[in-house]
Amino acid sequence: MAPQASDDERDNPRPRWVAWAIGLLAAAIALGMANLAWMMLTGRLGPTAEKSAAASAGAPSASSAAVRPSIPSTASSCMRCHGVDRTYVGPAFASIATRYRDRADAQAYLAGKIRNGSVGEWGRVVMPRQVGVTDATALELAAWILQLAPPAESAAHRGKPPPADDDTVK
Repeated sequence: MAPQASDDERDNPRPRWVAWAIGLLAAAIALGMANLAWMMLTGRLGPTAEKSAAASAGAPSASSAAVRPSIPSTASSCMRCHGVDRTYVGPAFASIATRYRDRADAQAYLAGKIRNGSVGEWGRVVMPRQVGVTDATALELAAWILQLAPPAESAAHRGKPPPADDDTVK
């Protein structure tokens, strides 16, 4: 006959509610991950070009200067480092447009920078070559970037203070 184990040597079974709680937690995590995957696949998660265009069309604008051209679908990888109005890793597209708007070959120049990359144009940040971007896509992106530039000042008003009112005391 086998010796009986004492009460100290026997493992106490876990309560059933622990197993149920672990199972429900695992099911909730799996359903949440499936929901996130579905939202990502259908484009409902995060800002998209279609949503931003629909939102800007539906909402009244305070001024026409605040309306921006819609983001091309080919700019998705660009948005990892650049913002439209905000600097992240690289400069904002609006800043790029402002810097190069007066250049005669601005579109071709920017398309070359997109395809070949650059170093030292905007500080110490490196813009890597974009080998997956075709010449036509680079030209399209450059044209879109240049549309973001505010209108250039006229040469007559550049550097001059605004004219004084006639009602001022002399």
